[in-house]
Parts: sequence; structure tokens; C-alpha cells
Amino acid sequence: MNQVPAHMTKPTGWFQIGWANDFPVGSVSARKFFGDELVVFRTESGELKALEAYCQHMGAHLGFGGTVCGELIRCPFHLWDWDGEGQNACIPYQDRPNRAVRMRTWQLLERNDMVYLWHDKQGAPPSWEPPEIFEALGPDVAAAEYHAPHPNGQIRFGALQLSPYVVLDNVADPAHFMAVHGSASIPTVVSAEADGHLFSVKLGFGKRWLSNPEDTSTLDALDIMQVGVGLSYTALGSLTNPFVVIVLATTPIDDETSEMFQTVWLQKTQGDEVPGRLADRMWQATNQLPGDIVIWEHQRYVERAAWAANEVKGFNALRRWAANFYEPAAG
Repeated sequence: MNQVPAHMTKPTGWFQIGWANDFPVGSVSARKFFGDELVVFRTESGELKALEAYCQHMGAHLGFGGTVCGELIRCPFHLWDWDGEGQNACIPYQDRPNRAVRMRTWQLLERNDMVYLWHDKQGAPPSWEPPEIFEALGPDVAAAEYHAPHPNGQIRFGALQLSPYVVLDNVADPAHFMAVHGSASIPTVVSAEADGHLFSVKLGFGKRWLSNPEDTSTLDALDIMQVGVGLSYTALGSLTNPFVVIVLATTPIDDETSEMFQTVWLQKTQGDEVPGRLADRMWQATNQLPGDIVIWEHQRYVERAAWAANEVKGFNALRRWAANFYEPAAG
């Protein structure tokens, strides 16, 4: 258990709740995020909607037995219909709906076949949107062609005993690459910059980054773009080494657990048609994360960490930026 301070447990922002293929037309799914029970359903026209799970009539959970009827979701208990805006649309044994009650709605966004949910503790509407993944990671990444991530590049880790904040700290932690990932040396922090809801870091691997950091065409780099607290875009590679693009998403289920999603795109290369080649490349791209997860799940979040002198600037900058996404502590 990370023991993150209580005021940090319900951050504002966009958080992944699955992939588009998790929610086919006509599907009804029960989900829990930020301590709230939700029902997610896709209407016959393809619109994806999320409501609070419990019918306002008598409290039946729409995620268990609820059905999609056109653009509405029907409660399994008394067949009341609700629209995607949370309004009652039909009571089958009454000549008019009940307009006096309304169910809470959750804003969803589908992008790159991923499904994001907007969370704000006070219920405020979205104030920003996640950027397009490939364009955000730079023109070289955007210009490449990639294999679709489905199915082997869509990895769901389920409920983990961790907070987005221990995952977030990795953005400012190049030193862990030696211990956890076996890199020969600590990567060079080429740049680090906060810009609104984005925090971007470029890490260079190898000694040549120290002497020629401007040569980005042939030197491998890890570009990281943190999008709010819950989304991390990364690209590893160069013009001479195929890019691997990963989105790591950490979404609170409640104050102590989070669901983690990893989506991986591999740049198309000659020889990918050889049996086993893509599977091997995918393993190379994904085999490191479980080592991080073991540490994160048993880590305690330290507000006043005893950082080394050369770590203070990076961690302080990241945590100051992250404070924009949660309410200040009381008092």
C-alpha cells in the first residue's frame, strides 16, 4: 500500500478505462473507478456512454442485467429506460417519464482505440484533452508506420495495490534504469519541461549523448510525455532503430487500488513477417514493466523523500506540476 495522502487520492484529469474493442455495440459493462460504481454501454448508433450504475427508481445496478435498447439503457428490475445524458426516457407502466430525477454522467473520449474517462472531484467538465499520441511524441515518431496493438499489445494488469503518483515519479527517475532495467549507465536527462497538463522528458542512452545531444537521428532516446497524472506516452528508438510507442495508464479504482493498462505499437520493419519475429519484439517491449510493478505495489509514497543532490531539481519540478491535479491538503 502506497499510503498516498488523502487529498491526492482523487486527481483531476483523463484516465483510461479500457479499449474500444472492450465495448462493442449493444454491450453493457459494470466498472468501478474513483470509488464510484459505473455502467458503460455502447448504443446502437455506436455512441459510448457512462452513467452512475444505480437506477434512480429503486437502486438496481444497470451493469448487471441491463440492456441496450437503441440509444437507451434499460434497467433489468422494472424496465425503466435511461438515455446517455442520465435522463429517464420511459416508464413502461406510466404515460410519461420521470423528469424530476437524473443520473450522474461521466464524460468519455475515444482516441487511438483507447477509451478515456474524465474525472473531476467537484464534477467540473473537461478543461483539456489528451493530445494525439504519435504527433505528441515528435515528427519522427509520427511519420513511422506501426502495427496495430490489438491483441498482444493491449495488456491489462487488473487491480493493483498502487497509486498513480508512485508511477508518475518514474518520469523524474532516470537512476532506476540501472537497478530495475539493467541499463549500463544512468540515462542522460536531455530536457525536461512542464507545459500546462503536459510534462515532457527526453532521456538519452549511451555516452554519445553527453558529447553530441543534438544528434537525435541516430542516437536512441526515450521520449516521455506525461498527460495529467494518469497517462504516460513514451517512444523509444531513432531513425536507425525502430520505434516502440507505449501508453501506460494508471486509473484509480478506489483510494488504495488502481487498474493499469499498457498499449504498445511497434514500428513496421522488414522481416516482421518471419514467424515469431513480432512476438519477440513485443516481448522485448513489455517484459520490463512487471519488475516496476512489483516495486510500486510494495512502495510507500514519501512526501519528503531523501533524494540525492542531483535528483532534487527533477523530482521537485515534477511534483510541483502534479499538484495542479489534486486539491491542496486541508489546513
